[in-house]
Amino acid sequence: MEHVDCIICGGSRLKHLFRKESGCGEAFSLVRCLRCGLQFISPRPCSGEIARYYGEPYFMKRTDRGYDDYFSEKTRREIERVMELNLADLGFYEFEKALPPGDRRVLDIGCAAGYFLAFCAGRGWDPTGVDISEHCVEFARGAGLRVYEDDYLEIAFAKSFDLITMWASLEHLHHPERFLAKARDELTAGGRLYLSTCRSGGANFMRLYGRRWRFYNFPEHLYFFSRRTMKELLARSGLRIVRYATYGSGFDGPGSRARKAADAMAKRLRLGDMMLVAAERV
Repeated sequence: MEHVDCIICGGSRLKHLFRKESGCGEAFSLVRCLRCGLQFISPRPCSGEIARYYGEPYFMKRTDRGYDDYFSEKTRREIERVMELNLADLGFYEFEKALPPGDRRVLDIGCAAGYFLAFCAGRGWDPTGVDISEHCVEFARGAGLRVYEDDYLEIAFAKSFDLITMWASLEHLHHPERFLAKARDELTAGGRLYLSTCRSGGANFMRLYGRRWRFYNFPEHLYFFSRRTMKELLARSGLRIVRYATYGSGFDGPGSRARKAADAMAKRLRLGDMMLVAAERV
């Protein structure tokens, strides 16, 4: 276990918010930086220990920490449905059209089963992925995708990328600031970084749930960003936001009429508990 200071402002004065148990029965503490407001887990498992929380049950058994068979056709279709909505909100199709002809290279950090990579490959992109989950990497490679089972910070790529994505990955990382700085350096001139992550703070559906919020999954989720803290983190990494949107409510059961209505409200009024960000190099 390691104690950490704030990655945005370096602050060490932290307010304890509450403790919550993991799926293994261990209790973890959520803290807030008193200087900039960033929420994060401290103390936390060190980077060498966190992988044990991402075994096969995380992807195969529905809990508040995992999926109902992440590798199923049903899950793939739902992920692709949300993915295409997110891409439209981020201006992907206009960005893609404006790229010069030739190879279009995309890197997906935390690519999981490779569904986004497969989508890009189908549109003529040259896709690469990286993930720490052995089960996900095996699945993606079985679909013919180029995916590395490794720490992104340890990989050197020969060419830069037109698009780098981090779908629901940033909150899982021990050092998101290092990932963003490296991604910034590996973008082509005019390239884009897309990311999605759970959103804390502001007018937000998360306020309905308190510590029962669906994204307070400890210790898989280590950081919880507001729009303001995300903007500050990106700026420190040499990136600026060019598109922003929110989505998702977590209200009622998946697929219910109440959930659909709440999700529509969340998106229209920017009340979503997920944020979408498109950023470019400063």
